[in-house]
Amino acid sequence: MRLASVAEAVAAIPDGATVAVDGFTLMGVAEALYEGIEQAFRATGHPRDLVIVHAAGQSNRMIGFEHFAVEGLARRIVGSHWGLMPKMSSFLGAGLAEAVCLPQGQLSSLYRAIAAGRPGNLTRIGLGTFVDPRIEGGKVNQPARDHAPDYVTIQAVDGQEFMLYRSFKIDVGIFRASAVDDDGNCSMDEEAVMLDALAIAQSAHNSGGLVICQAKKLVARGAIAPRQVVVPGALVDLAVQAPDPERQHRQTDGAFFDERYIAASTGAELPRAEFSTRLAIGRRAIRFLHEGDIVNIGTGIPGDSVGPALAEAGLSDRITLTVESGVYGGVPAGRVDFGITAHPTAIIPHASQFDFYNGGGLDATFMGAGQVDREGNVNVSRLGGRIIGAGGFIDITQSARLVCFCFTLEGSHEKFVDRVDQLTFSAEQARRNKQQVLYVTERAVFRLEPDGVALIEIAPGLEIKDVLDQIPFRVSVHQPMAQMPEDIFRPTVADFTLPPRAAGKIRMSKGR
Repeated sequence: MRLASVAEAVAAIPDGATVAVDGFTLMGVAEALYEGIEQAFRATGHPRDLVIVHAAGQSNRMIGFEHFAVEGLARRIVGSHWGLMPKMSSFLGAGLAEAVCLPQGQLSSLYRAIAAGRPGNLTRIGLGTFVDPRIEGGKVNQPARDHAPDYVTIQAVDGQEFMLYRSFKIDVGIFRASAVDDDGNCSMDEEAVMLDALAIAQSAHNSGGLVICQAKKLVARGAIAPRQVVVPGALVDLAVQAPDPERQHRQTDGAFFDERYIAASTGAELPRAEFSTRLAIGRRAIRFLHEGDIVNIGTGIPGDSVGPALAEAGLSDRITLTVESGVYGGVPAGRVDFGITAHPTAIIPHASQFDFYNGGGLDATFMGAGQVDREGNVNVSRLGGRIIGAGGFIDITQSARLVCFCFTLEGSHEKFVDRVDQLTFSAEQARRNKQQVLYVTERAVFRLEPDGVALIEIAPGLEIKDVLDQIPFRVSVHQPMAQMPEDIFRPTVADFTLPPRAAGKIRMSKGR
């Protein structure tokens, strides 16, 4: 390992290199190096024509991955989500670089496949969505369709279809660490998430590439206990201390360092919320859970309402909340700090969390929806022509036993459409997977059935026609029609309990 300045590290990145970068919102983002790459390109024209790979979205709408939205710097972006990157989203929408969108969990896992010399990831995740090569192959703009290689193919194993996410060479791996010692050993003791640092370093090293670590602080040899080493020094070529850590190495967007994001607490409680339409949606949604369920909650309405609904009902300790970044328990942060929790109970590597998700470990997930069509398909990845990406949405919604989409029926944008603009969630695949799929709104609840979407509940005081008039296609109607619980629309809800788990799904008690 050699210590280097930001300028020296950036100068070592070859033109045309495939560069893998770590991060989740602003957690784990090597901001000093990202900033240095942009400044070097603007000043010298190098490095240029990069293929930049990122598993999760990495920005707070201003910095982070936004540094790469410069024409000529990046030739291709291979990532999962650009929802918090207005510049990059517009950049890719304008065709200024090739845009390839792959599921977050598959990209995270792919680093390990590359490191191990495997041909890629073989999985069912992505079948029937826009990532399926028979639909879009993840190529979400015209330059990608014209020039990008095929990152996914269909493979048959024992007569069943699988997606093969193909391995590729990584020329440069960039990650960050809380501390780096004289031998290059890296610890993440002050980082809020673990993410993909080790896998990126291993994959770049085994590809014959360059490994660069941004350090918050430099420490003496032996100062990092062996069990605290996340990336061994043998894998690190260059270490760069962030010149301005308060700005370039923040633990989160909102905090330079906050002990709550890495420390356990027995008293952590989910936040409460004032009564609102969103809270009513969350209140209805949580009543589909069972005691002991392991749950993932997405951003938007689910993130704003499901946790508070559980908290006010005194049920926070009856289920386990997880975040795809690798976090268990605690009080989830939101918006640009999505991905972390205050007082987590566990933090595991990014890819390990998706291994658990993809293997069917999730009992339920609550997700938002941009569009829902007559077949029950959902789009969250391309809205109003804007390239947003799927993030972990495809991994999670194709593997959870219960998928509950939470959204408002009334609003400035029509949610029910004849056909979605992009297939982020495949209703057909969900039926094949025998998943339970619900669509919870403030006016009605719908369920995915073999022949499409069915209306199963309406809000008190509404007529069925009031709901059907807002849907541009035919839905089946259950008779007699059930009514949504009246108390979810009141300032204070009635007491209720979650039903027990089905036989064969018993998990350890959480202290009661």
